Amino acid sequence: MMLKRDIASQSEPLKVPVVPILLISQGQMHHAHSELRLRISTVPADHFDFEGRCCRVRSSESPCIARTFRHVVVPLGWAGSVTPSVHVMKTLVRLRNYLLIAAVTAVVVSIPISGRLKFDQRIESFFANDNPDIRILQRSRQDFGGDEYVVVAWTEDRLLNIDGEYPRSLAAALEVDVLHRVADDAAKRIRDVTKELNQIPGVNAAKTQQLPDLLDAALRLKSNRRAVLRLFEGTLIGRDGRTTSIVLELVPEAESRISRADTLARIREVAESMPADVAVAGEPVQVFDMFRLVEEDGQILFLVSLVILSTVLVAMFSSLRWVLAPVGLVLGSVVATRAILYLVGAQLSMVSSMLNSLVTVIGIATCMHVIVHYRELRRGLSLQIGESEQAPDFPAVAQQTLSEMAAPIFWTCVTTAVGFGSLLVSQITPVRSFSVMMCLATGVVLLGCFCIFPATLGSGSRLTPPASVPMERWLDRALQLTCRVVEQKPRLTGLICVTLFAVALPGVFRLTIETDFSKNFKESSSIIQSLRFVESRLGGAGSWEVSFDTPENLTDDFLNVIKELTEELRELTTADDSIRILSLTDVSSLPPRFLGPVKTLEKATRKQPRLIESFYNQKNRRMRIVLRSAEQQPSKNKVAQISKIRTCVREFFTGRPELLQTSQPAASGMFVLLAELIQSLLTDQLRAFIVATAGILACMTLAFRSLRIGLISLLPNVFPVAMVMGGLGWIGMPVNIGTAMITSVSMGLTVDSTIHYITAFERARRTNSITEALHIAHSGAGRAVVFASLALVAGFMVLTASRFVPLVYFGALLSVSMIGGIFGDLVLLPLLLRWTTPVSSRDIAAPVEIQQIN
Repeated sequence: MMLKRDIASQSEPLKVPVVPILLISQGQMHHAHSELRLRISTVPADHFDFEGRCCRVRSSESPCIARTFRHVVVPLGWAGSVTPSVHVMKTLVRLRNYLLIAAVTAVVVSIPISGRLKFDQRIESFFANDNPDIRILQRSRQDFGGDEYVVVAWTEDRLLNIDGEYPRSLAAALEVDVLHRVADDAAKRIRDVTKELNQIPGVNAAKTQQLPDLLDAALRLKSNRRAVLRLFEGTLIGRDGRTTSIVLELVPEAESRISRADTLARIREVAESMPADVAVAGEPVQVFDMFRLVEEDGQILFLVSLVILSTVLVAMFSSLRWVLAPVGLVLGSVVATRAILYLVGAQLSMVSSMLNSLVTVIGIATCMHVIVHYRELRRGLSLQIGESEQAPDFPAVAQQTLSEMAAPIFWTCVTTAVGFGSLLVSQITPVRSFSVMMCLATGVVLLGCFCIFPATLGSGSRLTPPASVPMERWLDRALQLTCRVVEQKPRLTGLICVTLFAVALPGVFRLTIETDFSKNFKESSSIIQSLRFVESRLGGAGSWEVSFDTPENLTDDFLNVIKELTEELRELTTADDSIRILSLTDVSSLPPRFLGPVKTLEKATRKQPRLIESFYNQKNRRMRIVLRSAEQQPSKNKVAQISKIRTCVREFFTGRPELLQTSQPAASGMFVLLAELIQSLLTDQLRAFIVATAGILACMTLAFRSLRIGLISLLPNVFPVAMVMGGLGWIGMPVNIGTAMITSVSMGLTVDSTIHYITAFERARRTNSITEALHIAHSGAGRAVVFASLALVAGFMVLTASRFVPLVYFGALLSVSMIGGIFGDLVLLPLLLRWTTPVSSRDIAAPVEIQQIN
């Protein structure tokens, strides 16, 4: 349908470039590709009031047109108000090819530099250097050579030298009247494997423990041998009397000739060469596998997400140009960011392994809004292109697109950076570094947009506009239906939103912490299988300790006091079968006891010096009690164990001031550090959410110069976060490393769509009523919001294929947050805008009739 209107029938009319004209008739909005014929003498350009891309005909100058057409979209290049951003965008478009060449050159130069970025795989990197538990751990490694133990375990048919039918348990084996030792075949196998393992660089051969040597070094007394077997039950021999292990202590990686990865790989090679089913477990193995999986999955999933998002873009816009630009932006941003990080001396960590994937979704989402907006402008020129042989002015289209999208792109990047920047309040060092990295990456994406898009949108003689997305008509109908529901039933809509929020919010306070580090791996993984084997047949694989000062020379009285502490700790954990306590006083109490603790210990030191050194450092006057706890146990059990042990130790030494201590003894170790890691993340999550909320409020208020807009923009973004975290609380899903950062990251990403929607609404509001402006925003920005959010979901869902469970949770929950963000932006946000936007004369003006002519 064509709408033509001749004002004054005389004189040759001037054809104004054809654009979409927003026609308001009886309060309803219509879109029509139209041609408006105007006489210069009747309606000169200065008879229009320009507001961006929209204008109003002044009724005092041209009353006839003013009555007929309330709103006209300004043709491209037509005279109007010129803002500073227009000048900037005009300059960028003019220099578009130079900018593109500069961007490509910078990326090419950055490629070799970015490849040098290292991956910090130390668990200590998660904590600040002044962390008390880190200090205790570092001192313990100086005193006792470290606490990084690897357990190589398997089952022997006949482990002990017992003739006849072999007992079914260690307890039954100890009742057999025999001088216990390891059977010859088993002893040979154990010693051969031990010799191979001790030759591996990175293994502290002097500290390796295995059952045959320990038993042979014990006194040839039946009671003594039984006591030794009970002492090492759960570590070197299992409760079944058949399972045995070799306990390896690793030297610090800095002192090893090869990397920790190579050390563990060689240990596994030796284990796999054995005829029996062998399990390799221990906290160093868990930590290494965690970092390995994260690093490998981070690279693979980045490429997969890029391919999937590229496929989505091809399906949406049916043109290679609209795929190459976003992909180029993402790859360039990733390479440039990694190069900058290397130049400033930064290192990647487990948390920052998501850098590539997050840059991908941020870049693609930003591109989506620009492409959709450009497509709408190009569609406005479709009639002109069809009727005229003259090609459209692509640089002018690019200039207008960038001028109108510059502010939204800038503020979306700023709010995204604020969301990630809120993680700076974290106590976890890699989380803080990840925060800085993502802020840097977001800034690189912003810079890349203005280097790539001028050429993408304005270069070429035959620039095909992005095609319509499949099923887009259905989406338009759904958007119109949503807008009418909000318009016609605002109270019901508001009640539904309030009800959902009220139901979800209490669940946030029911969140629990997952401190079982093994839950970071899938059940089918080799580390879980090995861990289950060790902890079901031997004992706990988690290692921690209580270390304290000793007198210059040990005395019977001091050892008796430490024995009291050991017994108190055992009594405290009597009902807990998942924990084992090993103390030097267990050795000093071995039969025969008439010699006294000190003499017995001296005799044991001569026969088993390595065993004694793992508990006592005479030179540094330090001693420790070693605790072994099960990794595979409920988080509340771990927290309770640590709390009870620490309380007992603190009260014990406080009540005995004669045991002079340079620092307060406390329980610490890898087991404690891994448990504290998630606890601190949960605390950090609340603080980061508060900081992100305050930062986004400030940004939105500044961006729209309105506190009202700043406040109402928060609710659509808090809503999905509350729904996700509340849902986790209600279903009892514990918080792990992946879910602990969801709130702030989600806030930073979902607010982007809010900015684009509010920008479209405010632009349309200049010349339209509230209802009309909401319809315009819903049909334009709303479409882009859906496209961008679905692209984000496609990108994040790729993370669910990871072998590292926290990445699976992160991808799945963030995808749910994005979907919740669509609801917040297309239902809750328009509702809030309708209720809070001040009413103007345009909202109460009488409807204007429009004559339509075929």
